[in-house]
Amino acid sequence: MYGENGAQMRTELAALLRQHRIMRRLGADSSAERAAAGQQILRFRQTILVWCTQAIGVARPLTFPNVPQKPADPFRAASDHGAAATELARALEAARDQTTTQPASSPEFTTSSPNRVVEHWRLAARAAALAEHDTAPDQAIHLTAAQARTIAGDVAAISQALVVLDRRYRNTPGWESIAACDRLGWAALATALDVSLGQPDYSVDQTGWRPRTKPIGGPAKPGVLGVLQAEHNLLVRLDSFPDAMTLRLVVDSQRLLSAGLTPYAERIDPHLARQWSARADIYSRIQSELRNIGGRLGNGKAAAGEAANAVSRLKALRPATVIEPRRLGGFQTLFRRIDSRITEIVESGVERGVFVQRVTVPRLVSGDGRLVHPVRERFVPVARAADLQVVRTAREHLRPPHESTVSSAGTSRADLHAALIHRPPSKGAQSNVPGL
Repeated sequence: MYGENGAQMRTELAALLRQHRIMRRLGADSSAERAAAGQQILRFRQTILVWCTQAIGVARPLTFPNVPQKPADPFRAASDHGAAATELARALEAARDQTTTQPASSPEFTTSSPNRVVEHWRLAARAAALAEHDTAPDQAIHLTAAQARTIAGDVAAISQALVVLDRRYRNTPGWESIAACDRLGWAALATALDVSLGQPDYSVDQTGWRPRTKPIGGPAKPGVLGVLQAEHNLLVRLDSFPDAMTLRLVVDSQRLLSAGLTPYAERIDPHLARQWSARADIYSRIQSELRNIGGRLGNGKAAAGEAANAVSRLKALRPATVIEPRRLGGFQTLFRRIDSRITEIVESGVERGVFVQRVTVPRLVSGDGRLVHPVRERFVPVARAADLQVVRTAREHLRPPHESTVSSAGTSRADLHAALIHRPPSKGAQSNVPGL
């Protein structure tokens, strides 16, 4: 995801900004060693510049989409709003194109360096190469304006870091400075100030490329691992929309799993055990509310099979089995994702008319002499999803709350901004600090 790769870049660049006396760190004795390290750093820097150029190119058209354009001024070259981001894009393109250094190769990304300075650059460049998938045009088509401004602010901060480091490494043998470095620095500063006027949207960290989740094949794992395996496979199989009967089977399996795992969690984490006990009660309520829901469209036989496997493997566990906290955390993660997926299935099924509601139709009782007259029922579509009790229950109790990403996302960003204004200690203080 973009959050992971972006945080990796910012963390490594912040560590580089806090390093001084670079010549000594690159190689204390040999000038050739410093030159070789400098050339490798240049290739890593070029990789980061390539990503910055791509990212600002994707984010710039969305940065200020709702602001009306100012009338053209015939006495000025350009009068468009958001000119800072446009100037930053041009400066990055110039810095990328006006260089003789090629980006780093794949073996360089995967080969660690014994030099700590080069290793920081390698990790930052590897994150930039991975982030190219996160900010590719096909991945960024659903970005909002606030998310695009957040990406533009990240690019501006990383560009400022590259400008500062370029000045710090200028005495490295064979060093090639960034083309129009002053222009890039001012454009990055202007973009950062322009973006900071709005509210950042850190939900962009949850976007980007993700590897496709696949079921765990092979025979059943022994013990509690087999239950985890079946529960993971159930989550994968729920990608296919199930019919109403299969959905009831899946819901019942989650009720049984939550109630059956509660005694095992009670020994390790009583708070988690209470959550699972409440989850079992919620699924019991949803199961009863699904009795009036019908629908034959969908195919969930594979999901029903994995749900049955999870329940049967849980019942085969010995009562004295101790489940490690890490595996309890795995169950909790799967439970949250399955809860969210089941909520999506119920909501979308009702809105699309796949699931219908059973209602009682009034009828006239004829004098045919029968003692029992069956109730006349019919399945009808639902006008609004919120009218169904099962939908309200799933929305209010089953769907996990959205976790705030501000604290985790803002940590690396705040660290990079603090490193940009970092100043080395005085010479007297340096003598008392080892390694400086």
